[in-house]
Amino acid sequence: MKKLTLASVVIVSFVLGGCQSTIEGIGKSMGDLVGGPVHEGFAGKFIEQGNVDEFKQRDDALTGEGRLISYSGLDIPADQIRQSHVVDSPELEAYLNNILDNILLQWSGTPVNVQIQVVHSQTFAPYADAYGMISVPLGAINNVESEDELALLIAHEASHILLRHHERDAIVQQDKKNVEMLATAVIAANVVRDTKMTKVGGSRKLTYMASAQGQDNISKAAIYNAVIQTLSDSVWSTAWQRTQEGEADLLGFDMAVAAGYSPRANAHVLQRLADFQGKQDNVLSVFWAQKKEALSAAFDDMNLNAMADELNGALMGGLTSGLSFAANKFQKLHNSPEDRDKAVRDYARREYQFDIRRRVNKTSWAGLKANQQVVALLKSYNAAFSASNALAENDLEAAALYVKQSRNAQTSGHPYIREVMYNLRMAQGNRAKAEQNLALITQWKNASPSLFETKIQHDFEHHDYASALESITQAEKIFGSSSKFIVQKAVALSNLSKQEEAVAELDKCMEYDEVKATCEAMKAQIS
Repeated sequence: MKKLTLASVVIVSFVLGGCQSTIEGIGKSMGDLVGGPVHEGFAGKFIEQGNVDEFKQRDDALTGEGRLISYSGLDIPADQIRQSHVVDSPELEAYLNNILDNILLQWSGTPVNVQIQVVHSQTFAPYADAYGMISVPLGAINNVESEDELALLIAHEASHILLRHHERDAIVQQDKKNVEMLATAVIAANVVRDTKMTKVGGSRKLTYMASAQGQDNISKAAIYNAVIQTLSDSVWSTAWQRTQEGEADLLGFDMAVAAGYSPRANAHVLQRLADFQGKQDNVLSVFWAQKKEALSAAFDDMNLNAMADELNGALMGGLTSGLSFAANKFQKLHNSPEDRDKAVRDYARREYQFDIRRRVNKTSWAGLKANQQVVALLKSYNAAFSASNALAENDLEAAALYVKQSRNAQTSGHPYIREVMYNLRMAQGNRAKAEQNLALITQWKNASPSLFETKIQHDFEHHDYASALESITQAEKIFGSSSKFIVQKAVALSNLSKQEEAVAELDKCMEYDEVKATCEAMKAQIS
């Protein structure tokens, strides 16, 4: 293999490291899944069991109430920050948080600070992070038919938080980490590829000079990232171990029924989940093929053909298996929705024989879905999602038609809507109009990490390192992560002639395994 260059170090550290850990994680996951159905091991309601009581008293960062989740002051690993855009919809958030309040009233333990946000993902399953935030995808909003269904979904995710499952989710995070690394690898590789060491007086600095090929590679990556954003959080953050999933099913069911919701809705929820899982394998396969193409372009441009052949074998053998595994993770390593439905039905017949006839009430949810603001928002986002898929298939004509349908005054400044418009203009070769769409974003606090990457890259290309640094600082506060943009931060500081601060960032970078090799190579260039 040829001698590693600075850019190749990035790809090796992002991609090869991910392959090995994914493969090892698969074996560990298989070994961890043992034991019988959770609902068969006790008598009475699950929420009243002694092993649940131990979680009712807590004194940690989530203790309290008030629904003010903040990531400020934290240093969250890059693979654990949200990948989706947050959707600004006061009507939906108020409705969902009211359901959450009803659910949490059934918990007799220490109050826990939990909040709901709506995210642009088109997947079905909500997911909870380790910091108390439950994200409800637009895919769920589009597909559920009653408040009862939403209550069971929300109660399930709240149960993961109440039962502190995130303290035991190392396998989940490893799977998610590898996909996040893959989604970032092309951009990181090309940023470093176009960064050269230059001498200024008696010192050295890292100078970024965007190349046409590098820009093209990054533009492709942005389109593919827009697709994976709509999958990654929901797929990997909901892949709990069997026992954890069973516990959340039972506790969520107990709390939802106690709050007055219909037990019958649970079957509808799990059927919709099964339908979603049956569709996701093909989408992930398409994403992988496109991302591999972008990586190959980066290899070819850097004349690393020998390395490309070497890495290609690892990518195809390792990450293809990893993605295929992840796409079927629910079915192969966890109870299927059908099995979960049977378990909860058995439990309901045993403990809720007087409640199982309670009817599902579709009226309140139908009323909210008819709200003019909600109708306009969903129409805009659904059209933008269709445009994003068309772009991934290189159908620019269809993408342009969908983009027109996505436009309305309510969502004009929303990050996802403008991201899709930006990607369309870039694919059309109209860079000036693409950049106008970045300037029209009014809600950067709701933007995804990949859109921040696009903005920072745009500033780099225009040599506006002060603006890039401002975006990086903003992103660090929003996501509570120091590692996500630390490579770009060092480059920006160096180009602003803040060498000591740049070196300090590179030193700090050594703390993060996923970018350590990159920063070591960069520091060697300017030391």
